[in-house]
Amino acid sequence: MSVSYITHKGKKILYIDYTKCKSVAETLAVLEEVKTEFYNSSGVWLTINDFRGGYGSTEYMRKASQYAREIFNQRPAKNTAIGVSGLKKVLLQAYNAVVKDKVIPFDTMEEALDYLAK
Repeated sequence: MSVSYITHKGKKILYIDYTKCKSVAETLAVLEEVKTEFYNSSGVWLTINDFRGGYGSTEYMRKASQYAREIFNQRPAKNTAIGVSGLKKVLLQAYNAVVKDKVIPFDTMEEALDYLAK
């Protein structure tokens, strides 16, 4: 499963693992897991998206942006990402243009977790 929870400094954080994704279909499958978890949870949405070594595409970002507008913007969120460089950085900027609560990129998992736990 690509979606799990991490507890860090008393905060429950959704860990979204894209590291093994090597195709558009695999990234979209993870996104569907995220959407399902959003509907099955409540409260402030704390997420860390792990893109290290994963696959980035405009198709994935189109669908993620659609879900952001239609679903994810419905409640407060604090979102982070690691492993964002090159094309993924450009795609993240486009995504952040449509979401209410931006995804903040970090260099390390620890930095992202600490930010979310504040």
